[in-house]
Amino acid sequence: MKYMRGLLIAALLGAGATCMAQPPIQKAERGVVQRLSVVSPELQDTIPVDVWLPQNYDVTRKYPVLYMHDGQNLYDAETTWNHQSWEMDRACDSLVSAGAMQPVIVVGIHSDPAKRVGQLMPQKAVERADINKMLEEVKMKGEPIKGDAYAAFVVNTLKPTIDSKYQTLTDREHTAVMGSSMGGLMSLYLICEYPEVFGGAGCLSTHWYGSLPIENEFGGAMIEYVKDKLPDPTTHRIYFDHGTSTIDAYYGPWETRALLEAQNRGYIYGKNLDSYIDYGASHTESAWSARVDRPLRFLFPPLK
Repeated sequence: MKYMRGLLIAALLGAGATCMAQPPIQKAERGVVQRLSVVSPELQDTIPVDVWLPQNYDVTRKYPVLYMHDGQNLYDAETTWNHQSWEMDRACDSLVSAGAMQPVIVVGIHSDPAKRVGQLMPQKAVERADINKMLEEVKMKGEPIKGDAYAAFVVNTLKPTIDSKYQTLTDREHTAVMGSSMGGLMSLYLICEYPEVFGGAGCLSTHWYGSLPIENEFGGAMIEYVKDKLPDPTTHRIYFDHGTSTIDAYYGPWETRALLEAQNRGYIYGKNLDSYIDYGASHTESAWSARVDRPLRFLFPPLK
């Protein structure tokens, strides 16, 4: 049990472990990363945001936009807490060069390890369950849950900022959100809470709390939330995946339930729903980097 608690705390608190006061500047091997400091009235904080622009970024055309959580881990392994990154610059550039996806702008929202759990928590789902014991387990007791404030920041402050500074396609069809672990939960939450803003969600190693041997009801509450709130399948696309080692080994049953609810809602595999089991993969940026091409191709297929 102590081992499992350690895995859980590492997954929830470790994934964003980097200093918010002076976050390292990430460098892209392909394309360019630009740092923004965005004042958030919703969170009462200033949030570092690393925006990746594709190679040959052209100010005469407009681009789809992908918003991602834990933005400090996206482009440059030399600056991350565990020396791993998603390598989003290489992944996107390789797929675009191969004609497998549209060129996109990637917006990486930094997380603060001291606030990450509360800010990425799907707040309305939490309100359905008693998770006091869960909060104690991750040493978050007394920290306010600000999932709704974080979501509002992304939609009401960050997106208008990005749309004003860059050549973006601002409509739902060309706007998606993606993340892993808690970021997978928040990506699903954002597409459910703001279906008019986000047309696609990539949820990697989604952290279904109820899948762990801890006395809480969050997993079931999250599934009930999904059942009630999934957006219209005729206008939205959702991708799920998980590995089978470390903490990812516990996600399968809950993800299966979420996929069944999506199909009951009218989502169809290969059209607006996709999933993948990465056998042997662990709960790490290296694992997500190795399969991120799947959600990228699914969310931003090449134009016909």
